[in-house]
Amino acid sequence: MLYWKQKNSLIWKVPDDPSAVISVEPKLINRKKMISKEFEEKIRQLISPVNDQYPRPWMTRLSEPMSANIFIVGKNQRNGYSKNHVETADKYLDALFNRNGQGCRELYDKVTKGKPSPTRKNTDRLVSTLETAKVTGILETNVICYSTPMSSDLSRNRHVGGKDRGEEIFRYLLSSIKPRALIVHGASASRQLASILETEVGKVPMHANDICSSEINGMLVVVIPSLAPPAFNKWSSWSQAHFNSVANIVASHLL
Repeated sequence: MLYWKQKNSLIWKVPDDPSAVISVEPKLINRKKMISKEFEEKIRQLISPVNDQYPRPWMTRLSEPMSANIFIVGKNQRNGYSKNHVETADKYLDALFNRNGQGCRELYDKVTKGKPSPTRKNTDRLVSTLETAKVTGILETNVICYSTPMSSDLSRNRHVGGKDRGEEIFRYLLSSIKPRALIVHGASASRQLASILETEVGKVPMHANDICSSEINGMLVVVIPSLAPPAFNKWSSWSQAHFNSVANIVASHLL
């Protein structure tokens, strides 16, 4: 069973003189840097190529993924990053951490030639709805951070080892970042998540006002229908109304 703790706040030294500058305890700053470095080194190991593709751990605008408050979680991504797309491991890390002129979305746009998948478009709309509700620190990921054209392809011989690595990445993100909220989309992804958390997370809702949410050791978990076609087509007509309701619930939880 995974257990969760609220993220530690920085402790400030408040001097007796109100006019003095308030500073952060140096030891805490150094520890934060050390943890961030350990996180990056672990990510470097986890994204080493599997079956000629670099696993994609997340999509985010954050330069510090460890600061994420909420995960949006699917089953596994479609578009893989080949060695030709990534060029070098260092450059890939720069893209993942949105630094040194590289970016997560820029790399994705390069791979897809500026033509995002329908799932990506739907995810973008959910992210936009969350941001409108003042939800910040959003990180998009998958219970299996490994790319295949279809989820069913994960069992094919040419993808051997991909599922295991992909789940290892997600488990690490979950345990190291400890998001305060999580939105999982699709029945298959929610079942996989339930297996990882070792507890039920609820069923996929069937109506706009049917909100499936639970709190698991302090983490809000919201289940929504799949953002990927063709399943998305069945609820596209009420998807925005549902996004709005989910965004409000998440925003309230993060207050």
